[in-house]
Amino acid sequence: MTKKLEEEFNLPPIEEAIEAEKEKEDEEPVNIQTVEDAISVSEKINNALQEVRGMEHHDKEMDTIATQAVDSYEQLMSLGMNMTDMAAGSVFNNAANMLKIALEAKDSKVHRKLKQVDLMLKKANLDHRIKQKGGDPDFTATALSRNDLLRILGENDK
Repeated sequence: MTKKLEEEFNLPPIEEAIEAEKEKEDEEPVNIQTVEDAISVSEKINNALQEVRGMEHHDKEMDTIATQAVDSYEQLMSLGMNMTDMAAGSVFNNAANMLKIALEAKDSKVHRKLKQVDLMLKKANLDHRIKQKGGDPDFTATALSRNDLLRILGENDK
C-alpha cells in the first residue's frame, strides 16, 4: 500500500525520506549553552516578577476573560452554522469579536509583564548611575507653593 501512495503522490521511498530527516538532524546540533542561558534569563525574569504584588490577580482576570470569550466564540460559531446564510453573518461577526477580545486579554497579560520588566530595568539603571556618582541622585525634591511654581514657569517663558 505504501508503494501505491508513493507512486500516486510522487514521493520518494520512505527509507530515503527517513535517512534525509536524520541527516538534517545531524547537520544542525542544538547549542545547549544557548538554551541554558535563555532558560536562566527566563527564570530570573519570572523570579523578579514574583516579587511584584498584584500581577497574579491581573493574570487570573485576563485568563478568565479569555476563556469566557473563547467559549462564547465556540457557541456563536455553532449557532451560526445552524442558521440561514443571511442571519449567520452578524453571528459570525460577533464570534470574531469574541476572538478579538480573547486575544486582547492574553496580550494585556504579556504587555503588563513587559512593562513591569521595563520599569525594573529602568530602576536598576538609575540605581547603578546613582551608585557610580557617589550615592547622590541627579535631582533633588523641593516643595513649592502654587505661586512659587507659577513664578518659576513664568521666568522660563521669558
